[in-house]
Parts: sequence; structure tokens; C-alpha cells
Amino acid sequence: MSTIIEEKGLYDYLAQKQVTDLKEKVAHFTLKKGAQLYGAPQRFTNLYEIISGAVKLGRLSPKGKECIYEILTPGEFFGNLSVLNDRPFNEFSKTLTATEIRSYDISFFKEQLTDPQVAAWFYPKIVSRWYKTESLLFYIRSFEPRKRIQQVHADMHKKIPTAHSREVFLDKLISYSDIADLTATTRQLVAETVKELSAES
Repeated sequence: MSTIIEEKGLYDYLAQKQVTDLKEKVAHFTLKKGAQLYGAPQRFTNLYEIISGAVKLGRLSPKGKECIYEILTPGEFFGNLSVLNDRPFNEFSKTLTATEIRSYDISFFKEQLTDPQVAAWFYPKIVSRWYKTESLLFYIRSFEPRKRIQQVHADMHKKIPTAHSREVFLDKLISYSDIADLTATTRQLVAETVKELSAES
């Protein structure tokens, strides 16, 4: 049922439907590498779609250190869906490269979910993000530290389009500290393991 949106993209699908206020409720912009789209303690955000580039999501530790828990790539959505009522939203988001974003007004987006085709297309995307998180937890619980790093590094070794029509490997964009956060290891061990992987290849 959601194949039309998969082929056209959500925005083009809504434009074809001639949805009222589409241009007023959806913005398109490009952010430079290292730009922060939102950060704690910001309570509400729009819903953001990555058109090209990559974004890392995380929280700040009590001492103010960034702790990363997810890397998102083109086609993925993020932001505060405001489904947890008044629970605090303490996430921050930062671009890993020049990144094109499409921003949907959250109330407007929720209205579009009454369309069965939009709902059938969007909810699997949310489940896909849960699956990614579960996979990281599985690596942490099941593998010894070096194996976790190797697995995450392999998962990240894929080309993604960035803004300005470039292609880069995702694993070249993330830092050793990011991988350490994702694998519950240390930056030093990540550096050693990645250098070993580079020497073997």
C-alpha cells in the first residue's frame, strides 16, 4: 500500500494530493557539517526528514559530555513526536556532513497520518529505528568489545549521498568517540581496532 510514497517520496505524494498548506507547513534547507538542529532542553521540535547527508542523535551526560546513541541517514525521520505527553525530551541532533533536511510541522504531520497510505509507509520506518537500536543492544550484550566495534564499523561502511551531490562512506564521517558511545567501549579501543581493520584490508 505504501509503494507510491516509497517511489515518489512523502512530500511529492502530498503535493500530488494537493494537501492544503503544504508549502507553509513544510520547509526544506541545508545545514553545514557540525550544525545542531535542536538540543536539550528544547521541549518540542518539528519532524525532520533527511534528504541527503547524516545526523547523529544523543544526549548530554550530567557533566555535559555528548553521548551518541543513533546515526541516521537519508530517508530516516527524527524529532519529537510529542507522544510521551509532558515527559522531558533531552535529545540533541548534529549533522555529520552537509545535510539536506525537510522539516514538517508536527501537528500538520500528525494530520497526514490519518491517510492510510501515509500511516502504512511511516510506521514501519519507526519500527526500523527500533530494530537498529535493538541490534546495537544485542551487539553490546552478545559480543566482546572488539567484536562490537568491528560489527558497528562494518554496518557503517556504506556510501551515502550528501548535500552538494557528493557521496561519502558513513564510517569516514563518525569519530572514534561516536563509535565508542554506540558500542559501550572506549575511544582508545576503537582507535586500535579500526587501525587493525585498516591494516587487514
